[in-house]
Amino acid sequence: MAKKIASKTASKAPKDEVSSEPRFPYATTPNSLRRFLEMVPQKPKPPRVTGDTLKVWGFKNSNDQSILRVLKKLGLLGSNGDTTPIYAEFMRKDVGAATLGRQVKSVYSSLFENVANPETASTEELTNFFNIHSGGSLKTIRFQIDTFKALATYATFGAADPLERPEVSQVNGAQELQRGRQSGTAPAIRIDLHIHLPENKSKSDYDAIIESIASHLYK
Repeated sequence: MAKKIASKTASKAPKDEVSSEPRFPYATTPNSLRRFLEMVPQKPKPPRVTGDTLKVWGFKNSNDQSILRVLKKLGLLGSNGDTTPIYAEFMRKDVGAATLGRQVKSVYSSLFENVANPETASTEELTNFFNIHSGGSLKTIRFQIDTFKALATYATFGAADPLERPEVSQVNGAQELQRGRQSGTAPAIRIDLHIHLPENKSKSDYDAIIESIASHLYK
């Protein structure tokens, strides 16, 4: 009899409390995440971003600490809060948005596979996806959606992003080489020479080194 009563009690648990673990990172203060991402390119690059860093930057709400786990998941910070090369790339105005877009697409790969242009998708579309794929309580799911929206505000995902241009350059280079072969003319080739000179040498020593290199290049 006791077992039957326990079973009935468990079945009445609120739906919001019976859920899997959240699949995507989330900040409990998404608006603070937006402000932080906006401030990153305007600030000097810190060696680490910690709770104290957030407070110095004006994020004094204890819930703002949740920003850190999002940044770590996206690879902008290491596990101990160290700023990564990805963080440095995000600081750059020319490639920052594309860098963040690349990280977002990696973390939210299933979202981009199921929703066309999720960065501009309606709240209803995003809610449908996250309700099925994200896990967590209803409140946590809402945080995951709002966190994605905050990230998408400062990210780009287009083919014209600077990070994707090298691939285009490689294709154009290959086509140029093929045209040169077909026409019997060799394409122009550019060679950049980087010379590392030894330290603590006199000017005459450096002149001799450069003269020797030049003699080998222009025989």
